Amino acid sequence: MASESEQVRALQQAILERAGELSGEHIAQGEMTRNKIIADAREKIKLMEQKELLAARVNADREYQRQVQASELRIQAELDRNRWGLVQSVLDKLSRRLVALHKDDEAYRPVFEYLLRDGVERLGRAPLVASLSNEDLKRFHDDWQTLVETCCGDQAEVRLSPEACLCSGGLRLVSEQGDVMIDNTFEGIISRRENELQQLIFERLFSTVSSKGTVFDG
Repeated sequence: MASESEQVRALQQAILERAGELSGEHIAQGEMTRNKIIADAREKIKLMEQKELLAARVNADREYQRQVQASELRIQAELDRNRWGLVQSVLDKLSRRLVALHKDDEAYRPVFEYLLRDGVERLGRAPLVASLSNEDLKRFHDDWQTLVETCCGDQAEVRLSPEACLCSGGLRLVSEQGDVMIDNTFEGIISRRENELQQLIFERLFSTVSSKGTVFDG
């Protein structure tokens, strides 16, 4: 039968062995926990990086689209300015052509007669007063009545105003009472038909709208 001391030593040995086993289990468990924490942390970091990368891509796409839209707006604005500049250039050329037309007696006279006849037809045959440019007053003064009869018939009453109007050509007709008026000066026609002129110019330059009529149709 084992002595008491041997039993104590055996018990101590068993305790030590058990402690060693528990210690190993705790170490293994700790290692597993540590590895899991590290793996979870790495996964979180990976997810965060993916989210940041996705957010960066989204932001980059938005910034790219913003820059593209801003660039398109700038280009469109520049195109609009260029188109308007071309329209204005054509209108300036038209004004210069009208000035040149006014200086050409042979070419200008039928245009003036048309504008006179058009104005009389629009206002009726009531007594009218015609205002002309200073140059046209000198040009048509001596044979004014003959010009009126030739263009409008011998029943038309159109008195020539002694006061010149500021225009580069054409004429302004007013009733003697001053209650009705038609401006058939070059400037009046251009102002009255500005939208149609712009459409006509755009059609010729860019083929985008249809033209209607001619400058001296009304």
